[in-house]
Amino acid sequence: MQISIHKAKNKEQVANLGARAVAFCLDALLLMLTIGIIEYFTVSSDEQAWLFKGERLLHLLLGWLYFAGLESSSWQATIGKQLLELRVTSETKDRISFACASLRYALRPIGIFIYLLRYITNSLSPYTQLFHDKVAGTQVLKTPTD
Repeated sequence: MQISIHKAKNKEQVANLGARAVAFCLDALLLMLTIGIIEYFTVSSDEQAWLFKGERLLHLLLGWLYFAGLESSSWQATIGKQLLELRVTSETKDRISFACASLRYALRPIGIFIYLLRYITNSLSPYTQLFHDKVAGTQVLKTPTD
């Protein structure tokens, strides 16, 4: 009699919104810390202006390169997502392109706004794919640990 043991493949699950929110907060904190250090050691173009500084474009560029670059890299996650064992994939669970990650980044504020409106009106669905994920054809998965 021969016995064979097959280790079952770990099933990745769609990440819940709580984990995604914590990962986003970690990423935002890291970006704000980086931007704060840069602002401290550089001279501002207009000390009186708070919102319309020329440096704000550089901050947006830094955020875009951080999110889109890391989500389209071999990590498939930002540092916050990596710490929570989340990764961004296409709907076929493949790595996403930089263009797709850029689309996710550009549409993220709209997706958060739509989610908040649905929360306020109490019309949430149990599925956790947000607007920017649907448009970009992506999903955020929780990688199970052994």
